[in-house]
Amino acid sequence: MINYLSVKNIALIESAEIEFENGLNVLTGETGAGKSILLDAIGLLLGNRIDKTLLRNGETECKVVGRFSVDNSAHEKYFEYCEKYDLARDEEVIVSRSYKIDGKNDIRLNGSPITLGMLKELCSFLVDSYGQNENQFIFDASNHLKILDNFAKIDKYAPFVEYQGLYSELLSINKQLKQFGGNDKERLRSIDILSYQLQEIEDAAIRQDEYESLLDKRHKMLNLGKIVSNTITAQNILDDGIAASLSKAKSAIQQAAVYDEKLSEYSQRLESAGIEIQDILDSLKDYNNEVDFSEADEQKLEDRLSVYNKLLRKYGKTVQEVLENKAVIESELFMLKNADKEIEKLTKQKNECLSKMYKLGAEISEFRREKSADLCAAIVQNLQNLSIKNAKLQFQFSELQNDESLLYNDGMDRAELLFSANLGESLKPLNKIASGGEISRFMLALKAVIAECDQMPTMIFDEIDTGISGVTSEAVAKQMATIAKSHQVIVVTHAHQIASMADTNFLIKKRESNGRTITLVEKLDEKQKIQEIARFLSGDKLTESSLKNAEQLVVEQNEYKNSI
Repeated sequence: MINYLSVKNIALIESAEIEFENGLNVLTGETGAGKSILLDAIGLLLGNRIDKTLLRNGETECKVVGRFSVDNSAHEKYFEYCEKYDLARDEEVIVSRSYKIDGKNDIRLNGSPITLGMLKELCSFLVDSYGQNENQFIFDASNHLKILDNFAKIDKYAPFVEYQGLYSELLSINKQLKQFGGNDKERLRSIDILSYQLQEIEDAAIRQDEYESLLDKRHKMLNLGKIVSNTITAQNILDDGIAASLSKAKSAIQQAAVYDEKLSEYSQRLESAGIEIQDILDSLKDYNNEVDFSEADEQKLEDRLSVYNKLLRKYGKTVQEVLENKAVIESELFMLKNADKEIEKLTKQKNECLSKMYKLGAEISEFRREKSADLCAAIVQNLQNLSIKNAKLQFQFSELQNDESLLYNDGMDRAELLFSANLGESLKPLNKIASGGEISRFMLALKAVIAECDQMPTMIFDEIDTGISGVTSEAVAKQMATIAKSHQVIVVTHAHQIASMADTNFLIKKRESNGRTITLVEKLDEKQKIQEIARFLSGDKLTESSLKNAEQLVVEQNEYKNSI
């Protein structure tokens, strides 16, 4: 349950703290005072969307802190949650969420940062919140089977558990069959494609060293003018009398060496230099005679590079990747060509799997149909208590067919809730219900049943009394009192019948301070509660009559609560 809520800088709320109690907590106040803003703040702790429009005007950061206690009904799920995310388990759960104007969003659980998804998962088994926008959930027929399964606790039903295991097995088998090319026609097509690809790579006979050599030659070809210009310049310089000059220098050194033996070394070095220069000169001449490329040579090189580039576009970014893909293609081709036995084996397994699933699917469907009658009866009973005396409710199931395309992870059924609120009216889809009051009561009746099944610790209702009469409001108040016997209930209301039924009342008020409007939250004692009920009855001007009526109403509501 929610024990404590702190809200700072959200909409009209500068700062507010609320300590909720067990039982029925009711929030009342004038329109626009900020009652629903408090529920919006709780919604942020449940994982709802947050953005800068929620920031109080002029502020740069808002923050919500909630303190929850984990009772026995949610303890197992909380234990599994903490194990899953490797979080420390505490008897009290403190969730904080802050948002800054620059878009930074910080979410923490007992001081440890968590993601928005983790927050939603945590609160999914701590709090159930209903607002007018949740009508869209119940109007969507795809959610109706989930509601039934939740009521029926189908995840504990042995045939359903077995079916889900087989469904996973079927997916695995289909995946393997797909690897073998699917059916015979698809497999032959895959063999043709892979054979073509393999032949294309093999015919190219590519090699890494050849590709590097081709690139090197192409580089030379593109820069041939610069190469020849510079090598001929070097050749001309070396050929312009350098050898003769070195010979004369060597002869002069030799004559000097007659008088100083040490100079003989220089003579030998000049001789070696001359030989080296002559060798370089000869090599340059040979290079310049051979370096020229013919047009045929250029075309041949470009054609060969084109082969490489085509393969690189299709099979890999490098020659190595192309060769690796070739090995993969060879392996897949071998597998497909020799797949008959394995396909026969998998097909047999698949048929056996399908046969079991069809049988289990029928059992699951029968189980659901039985449970749907129980669920509808429980909801109808609640609706009758909520002054919809002629309510009728029924699940409309799709016809079962042994068709693989109609197998789902949750069975073979598709179902939709049909509802009639009035005598003589036919059952219709929920989204055809015109009355907002009827759908509000339907949701209350449904949630009362589901909450009992789920043992949801806390339930929140935002203006569930919208569109209903005073007599019906009394019925809604009694229904909420019944729920609050075993759950914490938090509700925003404009109905004095609901407010007078509360175990704990909070008054939400608007005040002006320093030229700005602020929202204040006040927990009411018994006397203040009666005064607030009296205002419901007579307006802002309290009268002795309205106070007596309010006091009597509170007494009667307390008597009812004590009787259930």
